[in-house]
Amino acid sequence: MRSMKSHISTIAKATKEWLQPGNLVLKEDIEQTVDEGLFSFEDIKFQIRTLKQNIESGQIEEWANRAGLSETKNSFGSKVLCLHAGNLPLVGFQDALGTILSGADYFGKLSRKDPYLLQSFLRKLDEFPLENNIQYSTDFNLFAGIKADKVLFAGVESSIDAVKEIAIAQNSVAEDVEWVMRSAKFSMAYIPDESTQVMEDLVEAVFRYGGRGCRSVAVVVSPIRFGRLKCHFQDYVESFWLKNPQLNKPKEILGHQFAYNKAIEREQAWMNDFLIQETEEFPELDFTLHWVEGNEDKVRELANKYGSALQTVYTTDGIIEGVSNDFLSKAQTPDLWWKPDGMDVI
Repeated sequence: MRSMKSHISTIAKATKEWLQPGNLVLKEDIEQTVDEGLFSFEDIKFQIRTLKQNIESGQIEEWANRAGLSETKNSFGSKVLCLHAGNLPLVGFQDALGTILSGADYFGKLSRKDPYLLQSFLRKLDEFPLENNIQYSTDFNLFAGIKADKVLFAGVESSIDAVKEIAIAQNSVAEDVEWVMRSAKFSMAYIPDESTQVMEDLVEAVFRYGGRGCRSVAVVVSPIRFGRLKCHFQDYVESFWLKNPQLNKPKEILGHQFAYNKAIEREQAWMNDFLIQETEEFPELDFTLHWVEGNEDKVRELANKYGSALQTVYTTDGIIEGVSNDFLSKAQTPDLWWKPDGMDVI
């Protein structure tokens, strides 16, 4: 068996090769993804650039070190079934990388909403001498009988029971399987001022990927009333959209919400493809941002109210006691070892 050090080094080398500008397979998969209207080129480029910066700065090796991977602490011989989401480009990359890095055999159910990008990474790994098994497909039926020891699932909570039922029925999981089911929906930001850097970071956190993804900010708490900086904030949004046009458009129900807000005289900003409104209600609708006037106590109150649906609270200094914090500037550029729903993938 190859040493863990060699295993980690091989994966780092393969990942760097995958991200090289000369990788024609990745280039073709990006083009196909854009041509089929799955994601915008701007969002894919942003994601690829973020991963490239993380990989080239040594984060694969650092993640392995933080997780304590060694000759005696690894997952060689175990089977992990990854059921990947497809709401963002390469959203399943961390689960795939972490599983393979640990030494476990990886079985990846790729999303039909993102079938090409992650596949290009896995195909690159196939070119290297790795001892753990790597299999992937968009067809769940192909994983019948594998009897996985662990399942990593990222998706909507309402689909968890159905996923478990199918996996058990076709013997995709072992009898004593460990289920790691993550279903956080959105994140929140605390904004203490309206400086240029804070506004730019906030717009990136809210509007990147059209606001989709559990790290995307759907609720803002600030001592500043939204009505006071509405026009100012909209200028930052328009500037962002000029460089990063939103691919998907909201459904008609968003227009109904705007009409309702107008009828009850709720402060809001209608931006054609996005709605910003002053409310602390649960953010059910896509393409919406809820703005709440308040201080850090309000942040903690809402974090308790939203419960497990809330992924992270972002702040300009990364510190609010009593809640899971991260820096606002890192909202859409997380380190490889960030912990979805508070759990380290490895």
